Amino acid sequence: MAQTQNAGAAVAAGHVGGKVFAGIQLDFGADVSAKLAVGSTVDVVMKAIQNEGLTPLAIGAVDDTGGTGQGLKIIFEGEHGTDTYDGSNSETLAAHLEDVVQALGTVDGVNLASATVAAFVL
Repeated sequence: MAQTQNAGAAVAAGHVGGKVFAGIQLDFGADVSAKLAVGSTVDVVMKAIQNEGLTPLAIGAVDDTGGTGQGLKIIFEGEHGTDTYDGSNSETLAAHLEDVVQALGTVDGVNLASATVAAFVL
C-alpha cells in the first residue's frame, strides 16, 4: 500500500523534536588538535563561550575547516539572531562570539586574534 505524506509534515531544517538549533563553526587559525586538555586552547574557548550564557548541545570533533585541525562546530538550542549581545552594538551571535574568542589573545601557544566564527545551518 502506497504511503502519502501531507505537506508540512517534515521537520524543518535546524529543528529537532520541535526545538530550534543554531550552529557556529570556529576556525582557530591554527591546528588545535593537540590543544584539548583542561586549560588548553579548546577548553578556554569553550568556557568563554559558555560565559556568554550559552550551553552547547553538541560539540563536534576538531576538523579541517580552515586548515588541518583548525575547525570546530558547536550547536546551541534556540534562535540567536541579531542582538546587542555585548550591550552596545547590534551584531549576530557569530560576530559577537568571534569578538569574545579573539579577545582571549594567545592561549597555550595559539594566537586567537585571527580566529573566525561563522554561523552554519544544519
